[in-house]
Amino acid sequence: MKLPLLPTVALAIFTCLPLASGQNKVVVIQDDSKAKTVAIDEVFDADTLWAHTDETLEKTWKDKGFKWLSNQVKDHGMIRRDNWGFDQMKLTAFGGTKNVEEISFLLKAGKLTEVTIAIWNKGDSKNADVTEKDFNAIVDGWSSELNGCVAPKFEDRGKDKTNAAKADRRMWSGKAMMAQLEYSGGKEKVKDPNTGRERTGKNFKGEFIRLRLLPKQSSAAELGTSAGPAAAVRRIDLGKAIKREAGGDVFISTVPMVDQGDKGYCAVATAARVFNYYGVPADQHELAQISGNEAGGGGTNPDEMEAALRKIAGKYKTRFQTLLDLDYSSHKYQTFMAKYNRSAKKLGKKILDTSHYIYFIGGLDPDVLRDVNGTGQTFDRFMRIVHENIDKGVPVMWGLQLGLFPENGEKARQSKGGHMRLIIGYNDTDKEIIFSDSWGAGHEKKRMAAADASGATMGLYLLQPTS
Repeated sequence: MKLPLLPTVALAIFTCLPLASGQNKVVVIQDDSKAKTVAIDEVFDADTLWAHTDETLEKTWKDKGFKWLSNQVKDHGMIRRDNWGFDQMKLTAFGGTKNVEEISFLLKAGKLTEVTIAIWNKGDSKNADVTEKDFNAIVDGWSSELNGCVAPKFEDRGKDKTNAAKADRRMWSGKAMMAQLEYSGGKEKVKDPNTGRERTGKNFKGEFIRLRLLPKQSSAAELGTSAGPAAAVRRIDLGKAIKREAGGDVFISTVPMVDQGDKGYCAVATAARVFNYYGVPADQHELAQISGNEAGGGGTNPDEMEAALRKIAGKYKTRFQTLLDLDYSSHKYQTFMAKYNRSAKKLGKKILDTSHYIYFIGGLDPDVLRDVNGTGQTFDRFMRIVHENIDKGVPVMWGLQLGLFPENGEKARQSKGGHMRLIIGYNDTDKEIIFSDSWGAGHEKKRMAAADASGATMGLYLLQPTS
């Protein structure tokens, strides 16, 4: 991506944290001043688990931090450990002996069909820089417990080489449940400072450990790792997802939600949503591994993200494109700075110091940005890209400066910084674009004035099926 890349500065990545106001803060269960522990052991009772519908699932878990990822479609619910540093909610399994980061419930036609447990991952877990010994101990500890509650022993299925993350797999086939433990980690790859080539480093780098549970009637093929081999939809069929409403809204109505939580995963979460929309059940943690997200939930390096998406797009029969580049890259940002200051002078606004990139970006004025990138040829090109792709049923990946312009008719509540979200529609009558953030329920469909959206834009990108 042609976005600012300064290796030692936070603004050089998509930090993309949730709302500063706490509007999207994880549901916290607390008993006054005492921490709350939620045990998930009942998901291993196969006799009752697979009888759940959306109604019974919500009723059973509503007092344990359960929430739907979307307010529009109740097909994906979750409970997440409070990860805001207060330890107000803790998820455990097997009588409190094992910790859990997150549990997800997937439904089809109102009936529970899969449960996924995020046991450990570098983005959410406190010990993000886990040692190889401790990583393997987590895998073996869970394997021992599953040997007792699902089936006497597991089948080692090895690495799934068709999967982008190439996760190792252990599968249990019980009387009423199938389980697969998927985990990925290895020697960290570093670049040789002299040649720039990648070489295997000495340090271990863990990526994720997760458990997937399916009903016994599922096939072993359904327990392939979570990313399938190719897009399951054709470009010609994407138009079926477009809704046109009387008030002028034209939007894609079926883009699945992914909740990135409080980590800087906006780019990989956005990409995962697009892949999911195309029928590729890609996981944000797998894409974080490929794209180079930092341990501890740091943001995505834009250049590495672009390289990774180009690399994996072909595997899933998709194509990645940069559609609009507005000169934010570190090697040519002086071009953008010169345009900005010319506009600032014309509008009687503050001329910003161009000798320090970060100070410059931190002082951006929305009126000047709107004048630079929200008018004329840039605005026309922005809207043309939005119209052309939304009308084909293709969401647009949108890199932008966050927190500068009103959203949904209100002052933006986010802190400033780079972010990635999806443009999913437009309303020409009201001169708005319709967008969606990877922050869960309440963020499926939001609005911004089209000129403001164009003004905030850093770049527009596309993933779409090749057939």
